[in-house]
Amino acid sequence: MTETTPPSGAGRQREKLDLTAFTAYLLGAIVPLVALGAVVDRYVLPTLDDRLEAAGLIGLLISIALLSLGSFLVLRRSTHRSLRRMNADNERLAALLRSASALAESRDHQTVMERASAAALELSGADAAFVLLGSGSDALPIPACSAGERAAELYEAEGPGLAEILRLVLDQNRSVLRGADSAPLAPADGAPAAPEKSGGPAIALPIPGPKGTPGVLLALRARGAAAFDAGPLDALSTLAALSSVALHNADLVHAQRNFFAHVTELLSQALDNHLDYHRGHGKRVAQLAHLVGRELGMGEDAMHRLHFGALLHDIGMLKMDRAQKMNARSCERHAALGARMLAPIVLWQDVAPIVHSHHERWDGRGYPDGLAGDSIPLESRVIALADAYDSIASHSSYRVALGRAEAIQELRECTGTQFDPRVFAAFLAIAERGELGPEE
Repeated sequence: MTETTPPSGAGRQREKLDLTAFTAYLLGAIVPLVALGAVVDRYVLPTLDDRLEAAGLIGLLISIALLSLGSFLVLRRSTHRSLRRMNADNERLAALLRSASALAESRDHQTVMERASAAALELSGADAAFVLLGSGSDALPIPACSAGERAAELYEAEGPGLAEILRLVLDQNRSVLRGADSAPLAPADGAPAAPEKSGGPAIALPIPGPKGTPGVLLALRARGAAAFDAGPLDALSTLAALSSVALHNADLVHAQRNFFAHVTELLSQALDNHLDYHRGHGKRVAQLAHLVGRELGMGEDAMHRLHFGALLHDIGMLKMDRAQKMNARSCERHAALGARMLAPIVLWQDVAPIVHSHHERWDGRGYPDGLAGDSIPLESRVIALADAYDSIASHSSYRVALGRAEAIQELRECTGTQFDPRVFAAFLAIAERGELGPEE
């Protein structure tokens, strides 16, 4: 049995266009022509005595019919070409919108450059695409990221011709469009052409790189390929602007995270000084929580929250008397105090609920809200186990340290009541692989 594939959206558009054009041709040309032929046959030809005159009139009618058919075929070809161009523009616009969304979600320079080069390859129909970033000196930028199976091959083959393109873009801060083989370089905005260089079609556009260093978005086709038209150039110009914004945003995210990390470190040191008997506890809990989170397959955002939540889980103790002993009441108070300290700060808003719930229990008998099971944030469940392990296995604690085997057994006995069984299973897998480090 033969299966038929339904026509695509573009195919259905062409079929509909053909039907419309044929209907218009039938009603606007064929019907009037047939009517004219009928009138001529009935009223004109009988009045002609000369057969030559009759034959000439018939020939004229046939010529009109052929010209009409030719006009229809030309119109059909023209409308199909316009439809193809419109479909290509629509597909390019859809790809540009997808790229804009992906770039907006990028949080680091490498991700921005990878997505920009991949988008440039898709938007231009090139054989290879590159993002090149400078060092702030007079040296030409070097490829920071590329897309396309032939990227390395084409970049090496182009050689001096590419250097000339890049220099033109950087010196004049203009887009450059190089046509087919051996065509001169022409600034895309109509400026005078650069000296002639042999090479395949290319588009190069300026983009400011991280911290303002100059950069270039480059699309290449192999020698002998068709030249780029205006559609890819316009799309890549928009992509270059979007990439510039994304790189700037990545700079801001990096600076924010750097500040976040340093301030957290300062608070962690202040907490160590405040709780002299518990020195280094936050860092050890964060290290163990990271191992458990990785074992559980937590995502990047969750791991980020887990790390800083673990470092700051006892931050509420800064608001309490350092001589106060740890008990159920102090656990309840310092968790809530810590969450209230962090919640007003935008950088720590996602961490505050984790700190608030790190003394909750799996069976619902914890503090401060009596949450149970999966209603407790996963990050809090991981920190709860890591906190308990360090407290019972570390000499830098408020109680006599247990050996590793005894500490693990104590956690095992509390699993299903105090601790999430899945979290303990991940911790146990880490311990059995010997990833907990040397025993104190």
